[in-house]
Amino acid sequence: MEQKTIYEELQNRIKKLEQKEAYYRLITENSTDMVSKHDPDGNYTYVSPSCHDLIGYSYSELIGQNAYDFFHPDDIPDIEKSQQKIENKNTTYTVSYRIRHKQGHFLWVETTSKTIKGMCSNEIYEIIATTRDISKRKKSEERFFSMFEHMSSGAAIYEPVNNSKNFIFKAFNHAAEKITIASRKDVIGNNLLDLFPQMNKSALFSALQEVTKSGKEIYLPPFYYEDDFRKGWRENRVYKLPTGEVVALFDDVTERIQAQNELKESEEKYRSMMEAMKNSAYICSSDLVIEYMNPRMISRVGRNATGELCYKAIYGYEEQCSWCLFDSVLKGEHVEYELANPRDNRYYSIINSPIYHSDGTVSKLTMFHDITENKSIEVQLRQARKMESVGTMAGGIAHDFNNILYMITGNAELAMEDIPEWNPVHANLKEIKSAALRAAGIVKQLLNFSRQTDQDFKPIGAITVIKDALKLMRSTIPTSIEIKQSLSSTEVTIHGDSTQINQMIMNLCINASQAMEETGGILDITVEKFNVNKNMSNSYPDLAPGEWLKIKVSDSGPGMNSEIVERIFDPYFTTKEVGKGSGIGLSVVHGIVVNHHGKIFVNSTLGKGATFTIYFPVVTEKPVMDVITPDEIPKGNGEKILFVDDEASIVKMAGNMLERLGYIFKTETNPLDALELFRSKPDAFDLVITDMTMPNLTGVKLIEKLKKIRPDIPVVICTGYSTIIDEEKAISFGIDGYTMKPIVMRDIAITIRDVMDKKESKKL
Repeated sequence: MEQKTIYEELQNRIKKLEQKEAYYRLITENSTDMVSKHDPDGNYTYVSPSCHDLIGYSYSELIGQNAYDFFHPDDIPDIEKSQQKIENKNTTYTVSYRIRHKQGHFLWVETTSKTIKGMCSNEIYEIIATTRDISKRKKSEERFFSMFEHMSSGAAIYEPVNNSKNFIFKAFNHAAEKITIASRKDVIGNNLLDLFPQMNKSALFSALQEVTKSGKEIYLPPFYYEDDFRKGWRENRVYKLPTGEVVALFDDVTERIQAQNELKESEEKYRSMMEAMKNSAYICSSDLVIEYMNPRMISRVGRNATGELCYKAIYGYEEQCSWCLFDSVLKGEHVEYELANPRDNRYYSIINSPIYHSDGTVSKLTMFHDITENKSIEVQLRQARKMESVGTMAGGIAHDFNNILYMITGNAELAMEDIPEWNPVHANLKEIKSAALRAAGIVKQLLNFSRQTDQDFKPIGAITVIKDALKLMRSTIPTSIEIKQSLSSTEVTIHGDSTQINQMIMNLCINASQAMEETGGILDITVEKFNVNKNMSNSYPDLAPGEWLKIKVSDSGPGMNSEIVERIFDPYFTTKEVGKGSGIGLSVVHGIVVNHHGKIFVNSTLGKGATFTIYFPVVTEKPVMDVITPDEIPKGNGEKILFVDDEASIVKMAGNMLERLGYIFKTETNPLDALELFRSKPDAFDLVITDMTMPNLTGVKLIEKLKKIRPDIPVVICTGYSTIIDEEKAISFGIDGYTMKPIVMRDIAITIRDVMDKKESKKL
């Protein structure tokens, strides 16, 4: 009976074990995690069906295979280390590593393993492991680590141990290494108090303990520290992670604290500076109450408003200013902005800076710097940029415009040669030529004004130049305006540019006539020599003793008030309506006078017209005359010339000129064709004349290629305007002659002859 009872009991136990085994097998085979068993050597003895979902292999493909064959080689040391811990401590251990999928790629998994030892022996006979996919978690961890590593603040992550009696360093970012001068390899995995025993009594250690218990974030104001690595001031923020770990973010604020201490130590010195400064300034607390006002600020407000709210005392508002930047200042930022004050119609640059106090509070220093004059300079700068654009535009049109003038002057000269001087048409053609040359002078003046060309200063007869300008002006001024002129009967010589003096007279007369165009009136021009002696220094303080040319241009127009007179020479300043003037005419006049070392004065009263008086220093040299009679035009002797210009009309006209000057010529409008022609017959030409600005090949590049073919070929470059080359650069490029468009026949004839004669003299 007893044996039967024992047998039945044994059967019941076996049945229960079978039920439990079936239960656990059901759980294992339906788990999303892969459950595996392997022998002590790592060979799989069992894998759950989920292995196929996890790493792509079936049960039959894994049984008998060694698990280490599927691990990433770089992770095997960590896995072996965990295996040793399992064997030594007879416990479970979790490790993360990469396992190879059947398709060849690796994925991150986490495995928890436990050893099974024999009942009668302590030897391991089986290891059970549960493995799950942690790829998504790893990506999240990698993103977190990247953010953690690139933070500007130092960061340390601690794991509390022994009921928060100590903390183990789990992570230490690059900024933390830089701030503490401690290497992460020296701190990670070690206890905080083992590395820094003095931390036991620090506020940071107390904060770590408090945050571990309460989970609330704690901010630690700057505190002084001194450890084995360095010393200084740090600012800390401590908070708890969902994992239970604690993070400490810290910044080295040593420099800031030192600056604050220095500021405190020199407070009296800076206060005296504040008292003496020209800018208005005040200091207010974090609750916007004024703590200090310097004398200029008191004067600006009208009272010492210390103790009052800043927005009420300074701006007269009942509520805090909408643009208040105190929050930014509290963060340590220096904020600057500009403000237009309608009360005094002036502009201010307002600078807001933090002031740190020893008790940890922060005040705001606000300074008002009057920038009204700077604003005026900015306006002038914008006007100057407009003037620069005028110069750019002038340079852009100069080449094409001078080409047009070249065709006008050239064809006029050719026609004049075909018509006798007694014929009235000859005189008309002469006027056309003269007008075209005057237009070329105006283009040159525009380039001078825009600083695109050098000024051609030489002794000139000022009376003659002014007479020529007044002749032209008569046809442009309405007949309702009477022109009176009184010019010296004897010539007066000044050192200057005749084109600029011509332009100055025209601008002054046009300005005066526009002032009288509605009512009519009198335009009076007086030009005379004026002598300043030492006794007149009080009356003419701006004029040195000596002889001056005095030019006075008066009108009987409406006149100007003093405010307009003060700005009359400002670029783009004009009182005319749109379309009546750009505002650069008188600024051009002023620039010309200054460039000629002269003086200009304006006298005007409302209702009594205006008078411009200009003084130029007189020189004793004789004027340089540009008059050369037609008999002086040198001719050719049948020399062969290649002429290149992309304008067909210029090529045709130049050919006629060269023929009449006695040369045999060949013309091309395409520089590439000209190059091929010269390459085929390099000795067929005695001279090459080329334009500068042409498509496909510039004149300089063409000459460079011609010189490579035949180094001794003389070349002349002809241009209407170029920023690339001038006469000085032409010589450095090996160019033999240089001339500017428009060219009259005499100029091109002289240039050709000079170049060819120099060539002949070198042969001799």
